[in-house]
Amino acid sequence: MRRRTFALAVPAGLVGLAACTSDESESGTGADPSAADPAGADPAGAGPGGGDAPATPEPPAIPIDPTPTVEGAQAETVVGADLRLPLEMTVMVVVKPGWTAPALQLDGMFLGYGEQEDVLRYVAMDQDGTIAWTARRPLSCTGFALSRADEGRAVAVLADVIADGGGSAAGEGGDDAEGRVAITSVTAYDLATAEQLWGPVEVPGPQIAPGLVFASPGDQLMGTGGERVALSASTGEVALSEADLEGGRIIAEHLGTILHTEAEQLVAVSSADGSRLWKLELPAGTDPLAVHVVGEISPDTSLAVIRGLGSGDGAGTVSGLLVDLADGSVVAEGASAATHDLATGTTVVVSGNVVTGLDASGAEVWRHVDTEPLQLVSAGERLAYAARPQEGTLVVLDTLQGVMVQPYDADVSGTLGMPELFNAEAAAAVRFDRERCLVTTTLDESFGMRE
Repeated sequence: MRRRTFALAVPAGLVGLAACTSDESESGTGADPSAADPAGADPAGAGPGGGDAPATPEPPAIPIDPTPTVEGAQAETVVGADLRLPLEMTVMVVVKPGWTAPALQLDGMFLGYGEQEDVLRYVAMDQDGTIAWTARRPLSCTGFALSRADEGRAVAVLADVIADGGGSAAGEGGDDAEGRVAITSVTAYDLATAEQLWGPVEVPGPQIAPGLVFASPGDQLMGTGGERVALSASTGEVALSEADLEGGRIIAEHLGTILHTEAEQLVAVSSADGSRLWKLELPAGTDPLAVHVVGEISPDTSLAVIRGLGSGDGAGTVSGLLVDLADGSVVAEGASAATHDLATGTTVVVSGNVVTGLDASGAEVWRHVDTEPLQLVSAGERLAYAARPQEGTLVVLDTLQGVMVQPYDADVSGTLGMPELFNAEAAAAVRFDRERCLVTTTLDESFGMRE
């Protein structure tokens, strides 16, 4: 099948979407990304992954039962010509999980949430389209994470907010209109079965960075948050606190690995026993308190874009490293965003308006220079998706050659779907304006027989 090579107009709701690019308002969660400059520099006060001040938690007016409900039923199937998918996806069963925010994935499972009346409804779904379980949370509990316990079990950690009328947690949460104190807690569940593993455990405040990293709101007028802590996915106990870092900053927790800065070094430690796994030098002059992770960290590759701002004579300068968290090796420098196509083994790296494809050895195999800085979204099944935010168009690149392609049927009209997230088996979460669908791993046997 020949693909025509031109950019495609993107619906207004999708422009600015950048699951792998711009720093997110709740990085490591399913929340929509906040606006960020095309180079990937952090907007002040953007929250996790960048700004320091998370939102103040709010207790629900009516208590919400947090206990997950095991489902085991197939999600609603989406059949209709009004949704435009890349051609390779049209032969697969597509389901509607009810997600309105970006999902996360691990071990063949996807987890996301959507607003339902006055609550958030979390939906955990198998890659074949089966709803495994659902859970309800207050609207302010948008922070969630997937991690891995010591024994290798995939863990889903959801936040909750309760109101303490006695004020026993004063200064750790936010006061509501009646003078009660909102206390943030987190609880861990088996991602596949919803079995409760630990919790609820009280944390200082909302999620502030990718993974199990939390902090109190701090002084939001000054744009600063309180001390951060990182939890163990196995126990829910504090594995590392910034109080122990002598000026360092915790920037992420990923599958049992905690990243933090120490002077001008990036350090990885185990959340299980605190042992140091590796360390590397940050670019000279980097402010350790401004270092952050851009976008999500893929559980399939453990590649992370680490961004920082200069201090002293280098104030205002932006540095970026693409780091393999497995061993601390630097895959690329000057990166503002990156993603990996598991189908071809190509790592796609964005630096402003330049996009490069790297092979397994890290060697550059192609280069694309675009007309404007791109917002990289995702890559999978030989395609990389990016948006031109100024022009309002979608750019799709072949990850083997770096050439622009048109993967959608140009003769079909309807709402354009933007793939946000792929897993190793090619299941994909796709965004249509504000709604998300899941392209499953199940072949649609009725394809070709539809009217």
